[in-house]
Amino acid sequence: MNTRTTVRYVRFRPSRDGGRIFDFCISESERPDRAMSVEIPLTFFEGEDRIHLQDGVGISYSKLKHFLEFSESPAKTRTIRIDATDLALHRDIPPVVTKRRPGPTLPHSRR
Repeated sequence: MNTRTTVRYVRFRPSRDGGRIFDFCISESERPDRAMSVEIPLTFFEGEDRIHLQDGVGISYSKLKHFLEFSESPAKTRTIRIDATDLALHRDIPPVVTKRRPGPTLPHSRR
């Protein structure tokens, strides 16, 4: 039987070094829900090549999904940390562009 895993973002909070911790809830069909966190150190939010806070969720989500898929013991881990390699891999992956449907056309107002 295939285990279905759902990763849901919950919140972010400051870390001790001034970085950010992104909290997620992991739901699996065969286990009770559990909390996992991804920490991004402050240094990645500083400088010319910094990441923006809103990008932290996507980077953390990608890291967590990869960790859950390829780690030998993901159930025992509570927190993982982003490093320079993770950030470089994330930046090499082109963003997914979704097509948006055009909105309703509004009649021109008369002046």
